[in-house]
Amino acid sequence: MQSGLYTNFTWCRNHVIASSANRVYLLVEWRGTVTRPRKQKSIFYRVANQVQLHLQLEAGVQIIGLYGCKAERLNGRNLTLNLGSLSEDVTKQIVLKFEIGRRSSGIHPIVSAMWTYIDDVHRSVVVPSRTISLQFSNHTGILRRDMDHRVYKYQKLLENPSILESALRAFEMGYYEEGEDIIRRRADEMLLYALRLGDFEYLREAEIMYDLSCAFLESYASASTVS
Repeated sequence: MQSGLYTNFTWCRNHVIASSANRVYLLVEWRGTVTRPRKQKSIFYRVANQVQLHLQLEAGVQIIGLYGCKAERLNGRNLTLNLGSLSEDVTKQIVLKFEIGRRSSGIHPIVSAMWTYIDDVHRSVVVPSRTISLQFSNHTGILRRDMDHRVYKYQKLLENPSILESALRAFEMGYYEEGEDIIRRRADEMLLYALRLGDFEYLREAEIMYDLSCAFLESYASASTVS
């Protein structure tokens, strides 16, 4: 058997404007597989532990948002993302939000990415570093292009835990109506995307949010009555 880590990076836009600063999102996806007889495959088989993504930013580049992960910043241009373990045939995602200073027209490197992990036979693996570039253009028509739908989708889905944290803080302070409203507005937004796009993941997220809204309200209201 031999395990492997397969990765992919997708910008929210293929082109950005060259004459001004830009804020762009990068979808990062990784998936683990094992080469072995099909009958032996199992989603519970762990193919990678201590998965880390090491990033080195180019000059004039900052990461101003993280969705689905937290970072250990080593210095102004280097940081490490600790991404946990990975089971066989499971795909995970995070989204990074960059602020990039103006560039001349053309293709420019933005960030270098290197993966490290412990494989299924406890060996340390280093995946060769990859430079991720972005096309800059002076053509103003690119401003009218829509954001890549998959990048937008995972940015929205991965944003939900922080929204739930905000709602939970409101419940803990006794603002039950405000906490419920925060969750339900987000659930309504997820449901709208699900209906508009026919996307099951949005629908599943909406159902989870509605259920959590009821559970939080019931739990905190009951605790308040008892006290």
